[in-house]
Amino acid sequence: MELEQLAAKAGQVVQEAGKLIQSIPRPQVYTKEGHANFVTEADMASQKFLIEHLTPLLPQAHFFAEEQEDNRLAPGWNWIIDPIDGTTNFIRDYRASTISVGLIQDGVGMMGLVLDPYRGELFSAIRGQGAFCNGEAIHAADVPTSSALVAFGTAPYYQELKAATFAMAQEVALSCGDLRRSGSAALDLCHLAMGRLDGFFELRLSPWDYAGSSVILREAGAVIGSAPGQEFSYQQPQVILAGAPKVHALLEEIARKYCP
Repeated sequence: MELEQLAAKAGQVVQEAGKLIQSIPRPQVYTKEGHANFVTEADMASQKFLIEHLTPLLPQAHFFAEEQEDNRLAPGWNWIIDPIDGTTNFIRDYRASTISVGLIQDGVGMMGLVLDPYRGELFSAIRGQGAFCNGEAIHAADVPTSSALVAFGTAPYYQELKAATFAMAQEVALSCGDLRRSGSAALDLCHLAMGRLDGFFELRLSPWDYAGSSVILREAGAVIGSAPGQEFSYQQPQVILAGAPKVHALLEEIARKYCP
């Protein structure tokens, strides 16, 4: 199956998963390892649906999914999925959650699909073919760093990173226009790709949070990477810095002081 056809079919699967999670408005909530780390029956139902319906589209692909154990990239094709990014938001009906799907081949991001079920926005990209929202081309903004709008994540499951996170946030706030915090990294990264935001940072983020949006970002003309001197990968949690080129360079400069 060609990637274009695969992306179209996978996009339909993601849209159906979005309808599924919205049909469970008051899900059972469970706790996981880490501070304020939750999973719901909607996460589990969405992940099960995604795996069942993506498997026939690319039978040779492996799955790297948030709500499964022993995640590691296999050689060849891998789906990296987050059945609900922004689970705490979902529990509280804060309406800033996404379903994120990335397709990786031998460590290279080939396709990204991120659905905001509340706005009805499906962000998509295939490597080398541009980035889109509901089929319309999108591009990262080009604004002066002094007026840039930068989102950040607080690495909420890692209390030991709080001091560095907010110290970096303060310095970024003094260098840019303003800060935002949505609670969904995948959503922030897609808004960056669309020009609604100009930068993003988080001092520890898992691959399922950025796999899909990383392809979308790059195809929209933005930059995504890890901490200065560290190799970006989809294998393990890491620092994530992203932005329009000038904003990304500023975030790298500031991050040298705070990255673990």
